[in-house]
Amino acid sequence: MPASQTNEQIIAAGLQKQLDELREVIQRMNSKPTQEQPVPSKDTSDTKAKEEIQKLNIRISHLLRALDAKDALIKDLETRL
Repeated sequence: MPASQTNEQIIAAGLQKQLDELREVIQRMNSKPTQEQPVPSKDTSDTKAKEEIQKLNIRISHLLRALDAKDALIKDLETRL
């Protein structure tokens, strides 16, 4: 962390990283498997898909909570200025 960065810049960089991660998760959820991949049995693919969706939902929830915490921190910093 360069000494020249302000708290606001550090927070903004952290928020940007979290937003990028959230976009990546959403893109993965929206992407469809390619035709090149072997087609697993329906039961196996359904189970794996449900597990992946569950993991992505947990990750999204975590990122949203982190963004809320950063929001509160930004408001706190704004009131101090």
